[in-house]
Amino acid sequence: MKQVDNLRAGDIVIWKGDGDTSMGMVIDTNPDPHDEQAVLVQFFGKHDVLPLHYYYHELDDFLEIGEIRIQHG
Repeated sequence: MKQVDNLRAGDIVIWKGDGDTSMGMVIDTNPDPHDEQAVLVQFFGKHDVLPLHYYYHELDDFLEIGEIRIQHG
């Protein structure tokens, strides 16, 4: 099972940028098996904006290329 497959509210997603790191917390998930799995991520700090929607397949891609790290709560 990939780290993205078991995301829950409270998990932290860390984006590793070019010398800049952004951190967000999963605040909601879409558990409906008939819909594409997705999460809402609320960012902190200077990237403090409305929660952003990410599909699991997007996060899988970011994880695979090393752009994010996931810390389960």
